[in-house]
Amino acid sequence: MTEADRNIVLKRYNSIVKGPQDERECRGLELTNGLRVLLVSDPTTDKSAVSLAVKAGHLMDPWELPGLAHFCEHMLFLGTSKYPLENEFTKFLSDNAGSYNACTEPDHTYYHFDVKPDQLYGALDRFVQFFLCPQFTKSATEREVCAVDSEHLSNLNSDYWRILQVDRSLSRPGHDNRKFCTGNKKTLLEDARKKGIEPRDALLEFYKKWYSSNIMTCCIIGKESLDVLESYLRTLEFDAIQNKKAESKVWAEFQYGPDQLAKKIDVVPIKDKKLVSIIFPFPDLNNEYLSQPGHYIAHLIGHKGPGSISSELKRLGWASSLKPESKTIAAGFGYFNVTMDLSTEGLEHVDEIIQLMFNYIGMLQSAGPQQWIHEELAELSAIEFRFKDREPLTKNAIKVARNLQYIPFEHILSSRYLLTKYNPERIKELLSTLTPSNMLVRVVSKKFKEQEGNTNEPVYGTEMKVTDISPEKMKKYENALKTSHHALHLPEKNEYIVTKFDQKPRESVKNEHPRLISDDGWSRVWFKQDDEYNMPKQETKLAFTTPIVAQNPIMSLISSLWLWCLNDTLTEETYNAAIAGLKFQLESGHNGVHEQAGNWLDPERHASITLHVYGYDEKQPLFVKHLTKCMTNFKIDRTRFDVVFESLKRSLTNHAFSQPYMLSKYFNELLVVEKVWSKEQLLAVCDSATLEDVQGFSKELFQAFHLELFVHGNSTEKKAIQLSNELMDILKSAAPNSRLLYRNEHNPRREFQLNNGDEYIYRHLQKTHDAGCVEVTFKFGVQNTYDNALAGLISQLIRQPAFSTLRTKESLDATR
Repeated sequence: MTEADRNIVLKRYNSIVKGPQDERECRGLELTNGLRVLLVSDPTTDKSAVSLAVKAGHLMDPWELPGLAHFCEHMLFLGTSKYPLENEFTKFLSDNAGSYNACTEPDHTYYHFDVKPDQLYGALDRFVQFFLCPQFTKSATEREVCAVDSEHLSNLNSDYWRILQVDRSLSRPGHDNRKFCTGNKKTLLEDARKKGIEPRDALLEFYKKWYSSNIMTCCIIGKESLDVLESYLRTLEFDAIQNKKAESKVWAEFQYGPDQLAKKIDVVPIKDKKLVSIIFPFPDLNNEYLSQPGHYIAHLIGHKGPGSISSELKRLGWASSLKPESKTIAAGFGYFNVTMDLSTEGLEHVDEIIQLMFNYIGMLQSAGPQQWIHEELAELSAIEFRFKDREPLTKNAIKVARNLQYIPFEHILSSRYLLTKYNPERIKELLSTLTPSNMLVRVVSKKFKEQEGNTNEPVYGTEMKVTDISPEKMKKYENALKTSHHALHLPEKNEYIVTKFDQKPRESVKNEHPRLISDDGWSRVWFKQDDEYNMPKQETKLAFTTPIVAQNPIMSLISSLWLWCLNDTLTEETYNAAIAGLKFQLESGHNGVHEQAGNWLDPERHASITLHVYGYDEKQPLFVKHLTKCMTNFKIDRTRFDVVFESLKRSLTNHAFSQPYMLSKYFNELLVVEKVWSKEQLLAVCDSATLEDVQGFSKELFQAFHLELFVHGNSTEKKAIQLSNELMDILKSAAPNSRLLYRNEHNPRREFQLNNGDEYIYRHLQKTHDAGCVEVTFKFGVQNTYDNALAGLISQLIRQPAFSTLRTKESLDATR
């Protein structure tokens, strides 16, 4: 039998539900060794991507070796029998415009990479060796445990990791959820050897037990045909990955039992945080993707419209945000968690907030499941699937490989979107578990520091205290379940659901780039009709340049505060639009507090307010005009102002506790860009800002301005001009005496010029993290396309050797 004749496929699956816009060809394969693979052929792709998931994660760690699964993930990259050089795989990817990563999660580990399309075969050849013949050399084992330790040290003062470990530490005794997931040098080397365990031997044993083809799933996306991609599996012997008949682990018990529930946990954070989380153990709902009962409940509890918990908490001035999450941790158990970001006053009303939560849950229980809400969610998801934007390639491959662990091939691309079943009894059952006796309350605040009875969580040293919720409070919460609240009710039907999907008249001549179609001194209008995707979507981007936005630290602070207040006010009335696929970002274009927007339209614009609206085009022009009107007649509520200002000040204060690599980018910007105000400068002027100042800013904002507008998508040049005219009418009506900007008021972004031979070093001492960062910046001069391409190429060439030296050889957490 020739290699081409060797049958490696046990079953083929060709009936895979795809969105109408998805022109790729797909084929599902179950190989003779049990490995399940989705092949995706996309002749138009500019990259190939692969991900492989193993249904084994840190919950499978031996109790005596915390972090072993994570350690194993690290080790697979460090050489195989066929390719013994430790950096062979990573160098091959670096040489071929590729990247890679891996992640260890509770009950699975996934590996992924991308590479330029014509090098997929070579990358796959090196990748599959991870699962055929990894080396696990003794020298690499000794070194890589230091890299794992370095990673742990960088997480040591991260509130995310600290709070996560607090939650795990509260699990019932003997439950795998209690384990320390990442491991460090102490657990993997020092303690192991004290127990007579050799780390390399443990790695080999773990790999031998769990890295079995029957619990592996894979996704391969390439430009080749499906038949060619399938031939790669045969030639590269994917069917030779050993089937050890590993049994997927399913946990029969929730992480929290009766002895762990009905408790309050006080947690002292590193940053200045004020959070309350209400946590309920919840079943594994991964297999219920056709009805998604957890999504139904999270949608209602997390709603931000009138009648919602969020709306009432904001009215009371107790919270700035509310986020629910229904999540499966591992096969058999998960949680339903509602986290609220509190104000200082809200922190004093935690009991009332919990009662409000149970008022709403009780209302849902009494009203019962509403079929119209399920149908609305199903309609929104179906529209999203029909006009789904193409996902980033690697993200798509990872999602498919992970989901193949529990979703059949037929639904692997549609499982999140097509809610074809309505299961009211399951919704009732899940709602009935959201009770006071079945919850944990976690409160995070610095006010708990050094309170009597505090202990330290053993792994991260987090200061915490666990107490039983008193019978008196439990009685209040139970009564709240049975009591209605005048402000709480189900949401109204969503009027923003799109109904028209028609394509606007096409231009006779296609234009490769946006065109300037109007320039009258007050505004410039740019337009580009979508001639590639033909979807009923549009993007509208506006930049309002105005000299008062960032002329000094106090005005930078006030403009940011004005934006925070406006965004806060708009949350409720724009929420239905957002969940119907019509979203917006309203941000400052300067580098003050709200800096993430950048300057997408014109990188030279430095002092501007930017509005970005994107989604379905049917109601977008009306939405843009509505948002612009809100900007011109915005009235600030005193209660919300105080809450928002407090949040802003906390954000400024907490910046100093950021990871070193984030701080280095921030300081680099401060050093080279003219008129960028530091967080410290903004904090220093906080006491000078008042509500009246911010309201006054609203009146002054459009006294002198320039509008830059860009319309792209399913629209026409005529409609773009019409929108521009209508926006200018709104702005001039709000400020009848407004004037054009003078040329020197446009405040272009300027950087200090470094001359040849200039060399500067800036040192900053941060005391939060047991890690540091070095950022080296080389100035290339004025940007142009050619030099930008060269800079990108240089970066690609030096990335892998630098990473190999710093991470693999020096065992540093060089991951940025």
